[in-house]
This record gives sequence, C-alpha cells and structure tokens, in this order.
Amino acid sequence: MQPMTLMFKVGGVDTTQFSFPGGFEDSTDVPVGNLQQIARREIPHPAGHVLLYHSTLPGVVTINMTNCINVDGTSAEDLTKADLTCRRQMEYIVAFLRKNAPGFENCYIISSASQIGVRETRHFHGEYTLTEDDINEAILFDDWAVTKAHFNFDIHNIDGAGLDKDGAQRHFRQQNGYSIPYRCLLPLQVEGLLLAGRNISGTHKAHSNFRVMPICANMGQAAGIAAALCVKKDVLPRQLDVKDLQAVLMVNGVTT
Repeated sequence: MQPMTLMFKVGGVDTTQFSFPGGFEDSTDVPVGNLQQIARREIPHPAGHVLLYHSTLPGVVTINMTNCINVDGTSAEDLTKADLTCRRQMEYIVAFLRKNAPGFENCYIISSASQIGVRETRHFHGEYTLTEDDINEAILFDDWAVTKAHFNFDIHNIDGAGLDKDGAQRHFRQQNGYSIPYRCLLPLQVEGLLLAGRNISGTHKAHSNFRVMPICANMGQAAGIAAALCVKKDVLPRQLDVKDLQAVLMVNGVTT
C-alpha cells in the first residue's frame, strides 16, 4: 500500500527567495546544490523528498514531506505508528529547510493535520475492476457513473521517498479524461451496499489515479443519487437501472 503522510504548515517564510518545486521529482537548485538530492541525504529515511506549496497567507507554506511506509490503514496500531513517525520527521524537515532553502531560515511550525493522511487500504472486489488500461484508453463505459475523471498515476514509492520507480506519473499522457462504471461501485456478494471513493473496485495502479478528492466527490454524488433512487423505487443497488441514475446525473450537469 502507498505510504502515509502528515501535512503541516510553517510560517515566517520569505517566499520571494525560493523557487517552489512542482512535484516530487522536480529539481530546485539552491546555493548549496540540488535541494532534492540534498534532501535524500539529510532527511531521515523513509522521508527525503521536497514538496512545498504556496498558501493563501503571506509567509505561510504547506509542507508535504513526511512519509511512513509499511503501515496498514485498517490497523489502529499502525495508524498510531504512522502519526508518531511523521510527527517526529517534522523536526528534521524544518531543520533541513532552515539550513538549505533560501527564505526558510526563520521558518517555524504553525499547524499540522489533525490526523494522518492514508492514501490506500483495502480494495473491494466489484462487478467490474477498473484498470490502468481503461484509464489510458479513456473508455466511456455504457454504465458510467462518473465521467471526465482526470488526473495521473500518482503512485508514491512504497520503499521510501518520492514516486514509484516505474515513473508512471511522468509518462501519463491521456488528456481526455475517463469514466468509472457503476459496476465498480457494486461489491460482489454483498447486497444493499454502494462503494464510493478510494475503496471502489480497481487495481493498485488505477487507484492511484481515481483516489484524488475531485474524482472521489463525483463517485459520492453518483452513489448518493443511486441510493436515493433505490429507496424511491424499492430496489437493491444491483437491480437499479443505470439509465435512471445517468438521467439524474445529467440533469445535475454531468456530461459525457
């Protein structure tokens, strides 16, 4: 499963002095060298990448640099371990930025996420399993429940810092968006249950694309409407005519 992360914010940054890297693998040169390469050497494993975001507040930067691997998001013990691991990393990350990143010399922690960020846990087996090929080919399924989903294969390295070794994110070229079929929201052998979000039926690689918030929100819209229609029509989710779901979605502005 993908690593977990605890996001946090620092204040006291002169953002005019720093060139923000756009992604995990993007290089930023600073007076002492390449910041990504220095981070790999100086920040304790399994952290070691630089990913920083502008915020809406002056002098405040959001940091996505903590990293915890080999943890299970369905285990309370592992969630506690991940939270402690990432909170300990925050001290080293701030010290690294003060030392190496121009404008961060006087930065200080002002807030952190209330809980650890879990990217991946269990995947249900559904009536259909969405694959990376479906996404690459931008297939429009007849029983679509989500359309025009668009992101990339954002697989974080399960062994440490940065992205997965296959470089899927950089090689993703499909710009047309893709659809997610209603069947992915229907778990096998369980009646009366609809899936929405990262737990739908999909492969590990496909999941790295559909796991992001906007796409998950669209799944939630489809599942919520489907549940309401099932109540109205007194049918189980597996018995619902997907054309009825699509009709309501289109009234609400969803297009193919």
